[in-house]
Amino acid sequence: MQDAFSSPQQPVKKPKKEDCSSGLSHKLWEEGLAAFYRNDDESALGFFLEVLEINPTNLRCYYLGALCACILGDEETLEKVYQKARKINHRHPYVIGCEAVRALFFANYERAEHLFNIALRSLPKDLDLHFGLGILYEEMGAQEKSAEIYRQAVELAPDNIRARISLGTSFALNGEYTSALIEYQQAKAFDPTVENPHQHLGRDYYADGLYEEAVGEFLQAISEEPESPAAYFYLLDCYQRMGMVDEMLDVYETIKTRFADQEEMTSRFFEYFRMYNEALPILERLAKRNPEDVELLLRLSYIYQETERYDAAIAVLERAVKLIPEFSNIWTTLGGLYLQKGDYCQAVAAAERAIQLNRYEDEAYGILADALLYLGRFEAAEKVVREQERIQNEVWRRYQNKLSEKDENEI
Repeated sequence: MQDAFSSPQQPVKKPKKEDCSSGLSHKLWEEGLAAFYRNDDESALGFFLEVLEINPTNLRCYYLGALCACILGDEETLEKVYQKARKINHRHPYVIGCEAVRALFFANYERAEHLFNIALRSLPKDLDLHFGLGILYEEMGAQEKSAEIYRQAVELAPDNIRARISLGTSFALNGEYTSALIEYQQAKAFDPTVENPHQHLGRDYYADGLYEEAVGEFLQAISEEPESPAAYFYLLDCYQRMGMVDEMLDVYETIKTRFADQEEMTSRFFEYFRMYNEALPILERLAKRNPEDVELLLRLSYIYQETERYDAAIAVLERAVKLIPEFSNIWTTLGGLYLQKGDYCQAVAAAERAIQLNRYEDEAYGILADALLYLGRFEAAEKVVREQERIQNEVWRRYQNKLSEKDENEI
């Protein structure tokens, strides 16, 4: 396939403006591919969207952007990318791939498989289409099929990190842990910055509830990369689940000592493993040092809610909505807390604001209706319930329409 970014040499010393744009596009494209092949889909999507701003005819970029958006659950971006790609060439294999990704997003697996196979008939050695089909089979729970697709991907690109790790994960899901480790080790050999193979295999064992086996892998990972924190936290949780209290406390003390100066990192692990008593004082300190960091405020509010400190949760969310008043889900959460506290007027105001910002904010309708009932405004509450049902029906119709759309690409 011709490189969409290549251009003939120009016999001038100063590059033209369009040549500079092409060079920037190519650089962003390479960075996006590197991120995607390292399983960093969020960063990859950002790069791909930037590429499309500069070079809106790169159909491979549309496909990969759609795939990343699907993986991240970003329906809005997926739909925009897909619709723009169709306007360029709806019969191109990458655009058919976009349609397949869209069907995958809406769990229309049979259609997605059919479309991926159509695209692969035109581009049988395309690595990126193989990844899409492999992800589809993972979603379907067809592990043997996904493993076979990833085997083909490894044959196409033996040094591709995503292909190796995806194949290893497929092996692990089939209980072939030794084969999985080999693939993780190959990935590590190609790129020393990827996750430690024993740590990755330990997470596979952990996900399967094989905590004793996971412990062995995490200990090996720690011995090889003692400054990498993840294995310590997984090991801590394994010991807790196994009832090995002394060992658990030893690891906990090691974490506190070794990673004492990495509060942002440790707080995220404590949150992930629901160790809220450990996470809370760290987040409070971080939020005090960074009072306008909305993400920190939301994380702190969540832990306050989980530990039943509702007044504190409300106070933090009130700070957050002043910083970003346009996010409907924050207003919804705040309305729910007001309702729980019994401050029904505030609950009504917050829920109404959430619906103003996003009329599809389903949870806000329930909060608003309940608050109105508590205030004795029965007719208003009934009206809200009817509107919620109407919106739910509208969402369902939209979903069904997307599933039932006829594809002009089908042969």
